Amino acid sequence: MSKRKRGDRASKRPVQHQQSKQHLHLLLDDWERGYSIHRLDVDAFDSDAVLSPKRVTEPPIARIESPHVRSWNFVSHGSKIFAMKPRESSPGVPAFDAHTLALTICPWPSCRADHVIPIFVSVGGKLFLFLEDRTEYLADPTPYDSDVPWSWTAVVDAPPLPFYNAQVSCYAVHPDGRTLFVSAGGGTFSFDADRLEWTHRGDWVLPFDGQAYFDPQLEAWVGLCGDRDKAGHLCSCNVTAEFTRPPYGKLCKDKLFDKKADLHRGAKLVYMGDSKFCLVESMFQSTRMTTWLTGAGAGACFA
Repeated sequence: MSKRKRGDRASKRPVQHQQSKQHLHLLLDDWERGYSIHRLDVDAFDSDAVLSPKRVTEPPIARIESPHVRSWNFVSHGSKIFAMKPRESSPGVPAFDAHTLALTICPWPSCRADHVIPIFVSVGGKLFLFLEDRTEYLADPTPYDSDVPWSWTAVVDAPPLPFYNAQVSCYAVHPDGRTLFVSAGGGTFSFDADRLEWTHRGDWVLPFDGQAYFDPQLEAWVGLCGDRDKAGHLCSCNVTAEFTRPPYGKLCKDKLFDKKADLHRGAKLVYMGDSKFCLVESMFQSTRMTTWLTGAGAGACFA
């Protein structure tokens, strides 16, 4: 961009907004006592080096003590990463703010049910906890000087989940921001975060493995393919208002990782915004675990 002369009127000068750096936060089980949070600069990623993975070597910005067997108890909501540790080891829930690098303590849900695999999902401005016989949600924290405690809200007379937690194969948030779609046990269901109601959409499943993300430019959900024969590929499907029938899907021809490889441990797709995605693959290397970044693991990834 050419520079203007000092004599130009200030009103004619283009207003330049300094864009905040975008970061990817990796939660890895690379610490013997728990998990480490690594912060990576997204601007330093080379989008042209898709086939040349980058090894994660940066030191962590924080660590959280927690048993490794409970990685599903970590969830992000807004700018916070929650560590739902076993109730017997923690009187509260540590919540690490990735923007301020501050640590706060969140109260436990009233059920404290850690004997089943919980489902934590951020949708409609709330963090939901779904158990097979109970639903609770956590709204935004109260103001710093408020006398009202930050607490979970139990959904009164909530019907039981229309599926078992262990049956969930994938999920995605509708672009309306309040509707969650879940495929489980051969069917697909939606949850309205405002009405707090489940709806059975049909006896078909979305084509993803894990979480899928809405891309506004494609007007479609994008995620890792859930078909075993096509594992390692990305796929997408159209997003409609009603979803009365299985959505039309597309498969990316490029295979990004080999799920059957001996060193493969896991993969996670993260949406970075502006139609950019980051694929994080965890691999074994000798006796150590190495995490590689490809494209735009064990543990979790948060933008």
